[in-house]
Amino acid sequence: MRRFVIMLVLAGSVLLHQASAMTRVEGQRVVELATVCLPDVKDRKTRAYVLEALARAAERPTDLIVLPFMPFLSFNEATEAADLADFAALARGHSTHLAMAMVEKAGGGKTYHSALLIGREGNVLGKYRKTHALPDEDGISLGGELPVFKTELGMVGLSITTDFYFPEAYNVLRLKGAEILVWHHTPERFRDPFQWVPLLKARCLDSHAHMITAMYADPRTLLANRYEIGMQGAAWGRSMILNRVGVAVADTGYDDGIARATVNLDKRKINVHSPFYQKENIFFCNCQGDRKAFKPIAEPWTPPKLPAFKKRKARIAVGYFDGKDIWRDNVIPKVMLDVIDQAAPLKPDLLLLSEMAAVVENEVGEQAMAMVADRARKMGCYIVIGGLRKKDRVSQGIVWDRTGKVVFSESIYWTKGFDEIKVHDTDFARIGIHLCGDLYTHEVDRVLALKGAEIILDPSQHWGADGCNNELMLRARAVDNGCWVACAHWNSSDTGLRSLVVDPYGYVMVASHFQKNGVVYVDVDFDEKKVYYAGKAAHSPKPGKTGIPSYFTGDLPEQRRGWREMIFSRRRPELYGVIPAENEVTRTYRPSANPFEKSE
Repeated sequence: MRRFVIMLVLAGSVLLHQASAMTRVEGQRVVELATVCLPDVKDRKTRAYVLEALARAAERPTDLIVLPFMPFLSFNEATEAADLADFAALARGHSTHLAMAMVEKAGGGKTYHSALLIGREGNVLGKYRKTHALPDEDGISLGGELPVFKTELGMVGLSITTDFYFPEAYNVLRLKGAEILVWHHTPERFRDPFQWVPLLKARCLDSHAHMITAMYADPRTLLANRYEIGMQGAAWGRSMILNRVGVAVADTGYDDGIARATVNLDKRKINVHSPFYQKENIFFCNCQGDRKAFKPIAEPWTPPKLPAFKKRKARIAVGYFDGKDIWRDNVIPKVMLDVIDQAAPLKPDLLLLSEMAAVVENEVGEQAMAMVADRARKMGCYIVIGGLRKKDRVSQGIVWDRTGKVVFSESIYWTKGFDEIKVHDTDFARIGIHLCGDLYTHEVDRVLALKGAEIILDPSQHWGADGCNNELMLRARAVDNGCWVACAHWNSSDTGLRSLVVDPYGYVMVASHFQKNGVVYVDVDFDEKKVYYAGKAAHSPKPGKTGIPSYFTGDLPEQRRGWREMIFSRRRPELYGVIPAENEVTRTYRPSANPFEKSE
């Protein structure tokens, strides 16, 4: 009976053939988007059910409908058109684009996970074969290209399941012009959506693109994973349409169903902060550099050799105080020095302070530098301060070691760029520094991590859009790179904009108090590596029919340490050659003249 109903739906679709939903408002592209969240139920993982769900999504005029990755469906490379005829007929009947992903059987016995973009006429506009794989996916073949596909809506880039954990893939799609990113997902064996929230924000904001996610939802109560009892967690649901800054404008919630949104692909907010950013929806800093420093992203990676550190457990402290009291030109920073003194009884190994606004190559600046050095020596502590400028007035992060000696400095990147991004070894860990608006140039943190940075320090004046956006981006940098991130801000009237320390899972371990001066700290064991899940655990509880055991799947993975090493070893740098290059996309976000090219 169901097959008969589907045949009627498809026949009706062809007869009703809807007009395009896309409209233009003063030359702007206004499109209707939809994404389907399928139920994570075995008897509904069928072709018939998927076509029913797709037909429901197409009942209203829609320009693009997205389905999750469907490993229970397949097509053969040699008979692709015939195998996909029912999906093509539905797209043609409803005059909609369709993005879907399933298993592809190819020549030579190869099996791919492939995504297809079908046009309004039922023709295949493009095919993407999954390019990245985690350990449990080693049985599939991988594609060798990160393509984008031209449609009347705009350029579309596709990704499948664990591609999501490789920001380079989305970077390439962006640099090839993608305006709509699609993520076809399926329930992971051990489900941890906590880390997806900041990553979704970052994927959109870093790419300046809308994103459509297509997921599965468990019909039972949403429950988190609990590894110690053998429960892998319920499927998250939340098929979403996110705008260019990672805000969900449509969301199925924790349930199956359809999310829809009307999206203006060309709308931008007014640029009131020229020349620092152009044509965006929230504040961000556009990279002015020539991108040469990003070469390590497109080069083969080998684990960097670390020195024999004297210790691996360290206390990381962040000092904070009001912006009116920061270290400025020709002023002794009394409040800042007082905050350093407040940190002394805590016995930190490293103290991070915000980005200041002081030229230090003059008599007063040198006097203040000496006062910081004296405190570093007496405390036996590394001190890191940003915003200390030489005569060229380029903001620098400066590191004093435990003896009070300046041992490392790094300039802010986004305002000019430079040829090489460097790291520095303390006596407990390898550190990297990005300053302030470098948070919005995600390649900087990736290079630091590839070079072995175990904690990234962010001395910042950058208030950004709001505290929520800022925190999510800091969390995303920690998650993507499997490292700690510490940020020192001004105190602010935005209650969410705090100085904070984030762990490699994207969790805020400690944060500053609201509009108070002080110091917060966290103790870090840098030998403790981020975990991931793969393989099969020695013991896995048997699934039951009711209660908590009904969530057991019988294939509990192992918990392993070394997430960063695993992820970095599975990157595909041969696909990332466009990342260190300038092109028309990177130039879109630059003013015609760089105001930072000349010294003030």
